[in-house]
Amino acid sequence: MDVGTMRRGHEVKDVRPEHYLETIYALSKGGKVTLSALAEALGVRPSSAQKMLKRLDELGYITYRGRGGIEITERGLAVLEGLDRAHRTLAEFFRAIGVDGELAEAEAEKLEHVMDPRVVERIARLTEALKLLSEALA
Repeated sequence: MDVGTMRRGHEVKDVRPEHYLETIYALSKGGKVTLSALAEALGVRPSSAQKMLKRLDELGYITYRGRGGIEITERGLAVLEGLDRAHRTLAEFFRAIGVDGELAEAEAEKLEHVMDPRVVERIARLTEALKLLSEALA
């Protein structure tokens, strides 16, 4: 089982709000994003997706227009930019300490959602120091 737990014989997905934003963004490259397409892409029920969309809309991360589609707001894009920066920083750090590229990417994907940006910034500084040290020793 990939993400989720078993409850009464059914898999229950644990999908974070950030995953919704990432999926909406990815789907938007193909045109209008609908509730059914989003739910299918995330592997959740449309009713569950609708609840999260209402929450994200209330928080100002998306504009949800029902049948009119789903759009990410500037605030939502800022969250996605932060996640992307965290992912790149973490993956680069993992590779710098010798973690295989595929594993580095997988671990960065997991951690990008839970790490405080201040910690990510410290890791970025450490990664730069490791690069400089490596270059000096080469």
